[in-house]
Amino acid sequence: MPRTRECDYCGQDIEPGTGTMLVHNDGSTTHFCSSKCENNADLGREARNLGWTDAGRETTAAEQQAAEDAAEAEAEAAAAEDEAAEDADAADEESDSEDAAAESDDADADEAADDDADEAADDGDDDADEEEAEEAEA
Repeated sequence: MPRTRECDYCGQDIEPGTGTMLVHNDGSTTHFCSSKCENNADLGREARNLGWTDAGRETTAAEQQAAEDAAEAEAEAAAAEDEAAEDADAADEESDSEDAAAESDDADADEAADDDADEAADDGDDDADEEEAEEAEA
């Protein structure tokens, strides 16, 4: 029964009765599915550097996966950095609101002291007004 072989260069199946079998001087055999594979092998080209071979597709897929992983890691790092910046902004806003509340409390206390001083001055003015009114009557 005829055997289906695999091309030693590109990885495709070789149908019985097709392809080329190269027998080296040391007795080892190399099977090629087409003259394209045979010529590229003779030129010394690595199958992993060619996108149309199985080895080339595996290499490309691995490189793409590595690029995607790097992009994901970069995106996660950027997201973590954004979260840290947002947390810092929120903390700054809280401290600003606390400072504003403390300032408003100080301002309220100053206004209350000013009002007390104004009332005390008004009380003294009322006494003086009453004395003037009594002198005018007399």
